[in-house]
Amino acid sequence: MSASASELKHTLRKADFPACAREALDRIEQLCIASDTGRNAKNMEIATDIMTEFVFCETDRRGSRRRKLSCIQELQLLEALSDYFKPSFSGGLSSDATRHAVFASLFPHGNADRLHVLVKLVSMAISTKNIPVLSATGMWMQQLGCTSKGSLDLAEGVVKDYFDLVPKAASVLQDLPRLAPQFTANFLTAVAEMYSVKDKKQVFAPPPEILMEVVHQWIDQNPTLCLAALLTNVAVTVVTPFAGLFKWCILSPLYYCNHPQSNDCRLLYSQLHLALIKSLMKCGQPIAANGKTVMLVQQFLPTVEALARWQRDNSGDRAAEAIELALDRLAQAVQIGLFTKCLIGNKEELLQCFDSLPKHQLLGIIMRKQSSSEC
Repeated sequence: MSASASELKHTLRKADFPACAREALDRIEQLCIASDTGRNAKNMEIATDIMTEFVFCETDRRGSRRRKLSCIQELQLLEALSDYFKPSFSGGLSSDATRHAVFASLFPHGNADRLHVLVKLVSMAISTKNIPVLSATGMWMQQLGCTSKGSLDLAEGVVKDYFDLVPKAASVLQDLPRLAPQFTANFLTAVAEMYSVKDKKQVFAPPPEILMEVVHQWIDQNPTLCLAALLTNVAVTVVTPFAGLFKWCILSPLYYCNHPQSNDCRLLYSQLHLALIKSLMKCGQPIAANGKTVMLVQQFLPTVEALARWQRDNSGDRAAEAIELALDRLAQAVQIGLFTKCLIGNKEELLQCFDSLPKHQLLGIIMRKQSSSEC
């Protein structure tokens, strides 16, 4: 260990927790700035050691594993982190970029204990409208991948806090798209994937009704929301929520054919489908014209396969009505996606998948038009 690192740790050990955590965060930011300028390649290694000992208290000065923080200490840590990410002055873009780098270092991929802290930090940030924390979390999800395990675990934790444990708390989420659009869009992408069934015996796993209400309200009142992640200048692949949420709307009639629910619940999917269509029509074309990828053909293939599989296994008048509604929504989503140039990819693969579906007027028109355009 270098002399400067030893001196820094010695200084931090003079303060008790959480004061040492607050000071450590400032020192970590300085190390990140220095590391970014290339002056010292070991700065990030030192910063990581400081996080481990003084912020999360995972190890002692000898590197031995400590016991987990008590509930009070964990709350003190959350307050320290929340305060740190609130700008104390009007910083520039470099300050934001540095704090995002610190955030990514604090919560590395695969660290379950820190993810537990992150879920609580984000839940606190939502309730206190801490925009810098939500902004950093949105960036973190995008860099990690909104459908990665880390992002899904985070989304699951937020859903548990705001929709499962205390459903009435969902009312505080009303302004989230306006306050933190990038985070909200990436949260939607993760949530859409959360309720995507991997078991072929099931066709759909419906989200809580209160979550459906909030998602519909967000998109209906904020038409650009699903495209928010595409409007950032982050050089990573962006996955929008469109395909995942369309999947909810397309497959829900099949699920409710076998699991009858109230008309209000069914209506929510119809309303969400309409809001998604309106969003694409109003905002998608300019985004796609700028070379941004809104939806990929490959994202629709699992939906088509699930639809075809369910149709083979179910019969009767109710099943016929359900499959017709599902096909209507699939055809509308694909038609608008193609019209706005928001749906790109190997369209021949999609047309081949359509061959496995029952005959449908609008799908037939789409298939003929696409086939003639390929000639």
